[in-house]
Amino acid sequence: MLDIAVTRRRTDERGAFTVLVAISLLCLLGLVGLVIDGGRAYAARRGAQNAADAAALAGAGALNDVLFDSTGQEAVVYDAVVASLAANHVNGTPECRLVDDTRADLGPCPSSNTGAGLPSTAAGVSVRARDNQDGSFIKALGISGFSAAAGATAQIEALRAAASPFLICGQDAARGGFDPPLLMESAGTWAVNPAAVNQSYEIHAAQVPDCGAGSNSFKGLADGSAVVPVPGWWSDDTGVHAGPIRNVVARGDGCTSTEGFDNWTGCTLVVPICVNGRGTGSGAEMYCVRFGVFRVSQSHANSHEAVFLGGGIVRSGQGGGRPLANEARVIKLSQ
Repeated sequence: MLDIAVTRRRTDERGAFTVLVAISLLCLLGLVGLVIDGGRAYAARRGAQNAADAAALAGAGALNDVLFDSTGQEAVVYDAVVASLAANHVNGTPECRLVDDTRADLGPCPSSNTGAGLPSTAAGVSVRARDNQDGSFIKALGISGFSAAAGATAQIEALRAAASPFLICGQDAARGGFDPPLLMESAGTWAVNPAAVNQSYEIHAAQVPDCGAGSNSFKGLADGSAVVPVPGWWSDDTGVHAGPIRNVVARGDGCTSTEGFDNWTGCTLVVPICVNGRGTGSGAEMYCVRFGVFRVSQSHANSHEAVFLGGGIVRSGQGGGRPLANEARVIKLSQ
């Protein structure tokens, strides 16, 4: 009887030990799964955030095309967001919403072209991305997978501070500027004159309009190294070489010179448009209120002629507020 009891006890101990080992292995497997899949979840979260950022920027770029460049229909915003997320291998159904310049929600991005257009106050795109991943080791704990979610908002803003090698007077000839004038005033607000778009202007020469500053030495040059806001007073440069370019227009022909340069024929750059001048000689200043985009059409010795293109996207620079038509602008992540 004693031998039978001892045998039974040993069998029970072996069984208990086997159960303990199985439980320990399961716990160990779960711990390994948490470490490995937890790392994957963290990486997926970072990837989802990067994808959401890219998708919001892509959506805002498409929104810019519809609202300011009059190309495409309303569904291009949603399509751009979906295509960007797919390119970044995010497989969840995205949430795409339009926002105004204060990031207030204006409703979902249209997923089809209905002809209704987009809200006139739209100024940005908010994206919520979700990436679903299958689990590996954590399946041992009954967890089939995990989901990484992230959100981002990108907005189109008027360019409010930048650097430029040139200054141009936006007034009419009677006020020391050009005809047709680049700007029009209405109720204290300066807007771009549509009649000026696609017109040629001499932006740099021995003598160019200075908005009444009364400076015989003003050649249309600005201190290209200074980042100045609009509205604001810009100092002129009495040198003979224009440049450098510090804020590049987002076009294939954007001027990119980082040094003083004379021949920019065929390239595009951003220029502040001014409405007032003061000072004489080398102390002249111009009061500038908007940024416009110009394509240099001719370059001669110490002179440049350019076609006014109106608005356009600038790759860098300080933005603020919803842009007006034909005004230089930036697209930036806002949150």
